[in-house]
Amino acid sequence: MSVADMAAIWFFAGAALLLAALALGYLRWWRSLADLSRAARVTLILTTVGGLIGAVFWWQDMPASFAWDLPPLASRMLGAAATAFGIAGLFVLERPTQARGRLHALVSAIYLIPLAVAAIALHLDRFDLAAPISWGFFAAVGVLSISAVVALSADRGGAPRSLVFAGQSAWLLVAGTLLALWGLALFLAPATAFPLVFNWPADALTSRLIAAMLLTVAAAFLVARGDAPLVPQALLLGAVYGLGVVIAIVPNMLRGLPWPPLYLAAFAVLGIVSAGFLLAGRARAG
Repeated sequence: MSVADMAAIWFFAGAALLLAALALGYLRWWRSLADLSRAARVTLILTTVGGLIGAVFWWQDMPASFAWDLPPLASRMLGAAATAFGIAGLFVLERPTQARGRLHALVSAIYLIPLAVAAIALHLDRFDLAAPISWGFFAAVGVLSISAVVALSADRGGAPRSLVFAGQSAWLLVAGTLLALWGLALFLAPATAFPLVFNWPADALTSRLIAAMLLTVAAAFLVARGDAPLVPQALLLGAVYGLGVVIAIVPNMLRGLPWPPLYLAAFAVLGIVSAGFLLAGRARAG
């Protein structure tokens, strides 16, 4: 059996699993999300279920599990991003409010839309348009981008904002600003030969994929800084992604392969501090 045949089998098996999981997600959560618009519900369920299922494949760097070939470390970092989206999405699904649904739609749009525009405008040659996974990628990104934008335009109301604790506010501001600057630099100049910050200068599309998640976490932090009920959602996204990236780097360290020390340090701080504030907030509330 050829590699292309195996890739097609994995694609259709993954698609079937995703559809089954989406059906279960619809039955489990749709009615409980009545305060959210239909577009917000679609975005939330699709990104949560899709992220958790995709993470299984990307953490293992399974062949042809993504629309273009990723370096193993980048594939695991994508798995970390998908896991973070999935777990943060579960948090919102179990504790839904309009504001949380809107934040989830916002971070989904920030992650997907710039990446989609860059992929089509600058990197279309990286996609095998004869492969089902390529069309699956563009279909999923297109549907989710549209649903996220519609959700943002529909869900404009919500409860009044409440104050955030000073320590949390400072962390969200500092970390969000630094991540935004790093993400913008990486997205706009992905081929810069500075390995500490630009880990794949020869692979601009993969660099932009990583940059998209930096911008996503930055947006979550900066928006949540103005509304206390959004803080746990943002901190959870940052904690899971930060610790996930650390776990993604460990195999390279154990195998004697190159690994990015700044990424390890920065994401360890992101994960540990975000988790600390998250646990401290739960202790205050409980």
